[in-house]
Amino acid sequence: MSAWILALVAWSGAAGIWWLLAYLLVRIRPTTRRAPDSEPLPSLTIFKPLPPVKDHATRQALIQAVESFLTELRPDDELLVGIPEESLEQWQPALSRWRGGNPSTRIQELVRATPRQHANPKVAWLEHLAPLARGRFWLWSDADITAPPGFLSGLRRESLARSGEPMTSVYVIRSVAAAPGLLDALFVNTDFLPGARLLGRLGPVRLAFGAAILFRADDFRRTVDWNRLGACLADDYAVGQFLGRVHISSQHVETLALQTRWSDALRHLYRWQKTIRWCRPGSFAALLFIHPLIGWILFVLLHPTHLSGWIGLVSQWLFEVVVAGTILTEVGFQNPGRYARGIALWPLIRALGWLTAWLPVPVWWDRNPWKKPTNQLRAES
Repeated sequence: MSAWILALVAWSGAAGIWWLLAYLLVRIRPTTRRAPDSEPLPSLTIFKPLPPVKDHATRQALIQAVESFLTELRPDDELLVGIPEESLEQWQPALSRWRGGNPSTRIQELVRATPRQHANPKVAWLEHLAPLARGRFWLWSDADITAPPGFLSGLRRESLARSGEPMTSVYVIRSVAAAPGLLDALFVNTDFLPGARLLGRLGPVRLAFGAAILFRADDFRRTVDWNRLGACLADDYAVGQFLGRVHISSQHVETLALQTRWSDALRHLYRWQKTIRWCRPGSFAALLFIHPLIGWILFVLLHPTHLSGWIGLVSQWLFEVVVAGTILTEVGFQNPGRYARGIALWPLIRALGWLTAWLPVPVWWDRNPWKKPTNQLRAES
């Protein structure tokens, strides 16, 4: 056996140890540290900018996601909703339904032309919603996030147990609208989730996840600059940097994979990978450690008649397919067997995704090209 084969076998073995740990991190939930139930909860403002949505199915999914947060709100809590004025008619039935089902909850909508005072469209909306907020704590959460029962009270009690320090939550994907959404599901469940769980066990971090970020309003006003935040592609990561100490919650939420076209799914995956590389280049480079498939592919390309190379390539590929399927099953992904062909291609897609993230190719978001993690282009308000 050649030295190159031995090196590749060692690389695969080391990566295999990580995937075993990854499975355990997904399977074993971290312990919960919460303030006693007798301690009063601080008032909460939830921010939900709503995107323009063309199809009925996607809008219904987003409506149900927002409603999952409403069930726990108390009279001194509130929900702030940002609605593009051209979409008001589409969202009006949902607003009426939310108010009718939650008469004691303050639901305040802001209807206006889509704000574009910042390159980051989400931050542009959040800045306009912020003056309406009355809660002592703010929760920023993307519109496509579904909260499990008890999530809001649990998150607040976790923060109170840490003297009100910021909290953020990991997320999973358990279903997809169509086959292209599988790319999001595989990336979130197999690549993002184990790493985020590991970070959560190591202590406070200087980052956050857009699925849910809870922080004191006064801390935000004191430390965060809207213009700097609005220029960041990864606004959630930037919020964590501004706030300084963020704890990763023991709870998780669920997000939706709504892509119905492969081109949209691939662009979204590329933007995700590129954003991580820009934010944490050293950590992203270290991910080569868990990509031995790249080494096996290169070896086979250079030595196409080498039987051991082909055996190693096929073995590594099958191992990663099994890992992906096992983790999907562990998080409760619906009917993974239905997407067997997509799962079988995932090892190659994730390896190519890591490689292409290093190319000098911009990502696009809200009509703006992002060639670096910050974008100072300012559109008209």
